[in-house]
Amino acid sequence: MQKVNDDTTTSVTIRREAGPTMLLGSGSYFDYAHPEADGLTIEDYAYGLAFTGRFSGQCVNKRTGQRVFYSVAQHCEILSRLVPADLAYAALMHESGEVVCGDLTSPLKSMLPCYKIIEKSCAAAIERRFRVAAEDIDAIKPYDVRLWASEREQLLNWDGRPWGDSDRTVPFDFLIEPKDPYIAAKDFLNRFWELAPSEFEMAAS
Repeated sequence: MQKVNDDTTTSVTIRREAGPTMLLGSGSYFDYAHPEADGLTIEDYAYGLAFTGRFSGQCVNKRTGQRVFYSVAQHCEILSRLVPADLAYAALMHESGEVVCGDLTSPLKSMLPCYKIIEKSCAAAIERRFRVAAEDIDAIKPYDVRLWASEREQLLNWDGRPWGDSDRTVPFDFLIEPKDPYIAAKDFLNRFWELAPSEFEMAAS
């Protein structure tokens, strides 16, 4: 424990773990330098993504013209329903790194190679924790790109100008209805318990 004093008579007590660590909602700590996700709960996962906005929160419903919040959790839950059944669990859990690293935009990530290394190591630790197969994460990428194309078309203030190779991707044909973060978290958790490996079901019973 460390006392931190300011210029007033007030002091604040701050708990510090060794190294660069993050306090999770469950009360566990996540160490970025030595990622180990055994203490990270599925609630930490679901609420972390439900309160993280896709596209840095810069979403606009193209049908209404209104600003909207669209969470990473909802993105994952939607994707889990678009892929073949044997890839649904990986699709639900494919943004594991963003649980503790947040959702940086791709243009910014391209300028931060060290960040990408850290995010990848964090994702690998969390995927091990939740028994997500790396080969399944690779297999869902074409579906993820199609969902991204759908999100760009419906939820970004995009004027149609070309962005590169991704412009040839055909969006899915359905409407995305952004959800409140608490609803997105609940729906994510319900979907997790539908798809989770049996050892997680046993642990919850």
